Amino acid sequence: MRLSWLLLILALAAAIYLYFSPETSRQLREQLPRPDFTHKTDHLYKWRNEQGEWQITDTPPADGVEYEQLNYREDVNVLPVPPGIDDKP
Repeated sequence: MRLSWLLLILALAAAIYLYFSPETSRQLREQLPRPDFTHKTDHLYKWRNEQGEWQITDTPPADGVEYEQLNYREDVNVLPVPPGIDDKP
C-alpha cells in the first residue's frame, strides 16, 4: 500500500515539474517516437486482359502489358456528392 502511494506521489511530482518547465517537457516530447498520422494511399493497377475484360489488382500486370495506376486515399470520398446535398437554402 505504501509503495502505491509513493508511486502516485512521484508521478504527481513529475507531472507538476513538467507542467511548470515547458522547455524540459518539449525536449522530452521530442525524444519520444512520433506516430505516423499520414493517410494511407492504396495503389491499384487497371488493365485489359487478352479477352478485353478489365482487370484491377493490387499488383502490376506482367511486363509488356499497358496499365493505369490508380491511387486511392483513405481520407478522400470517392463517391460524387448527390445533387441537392451541397445546395444552400
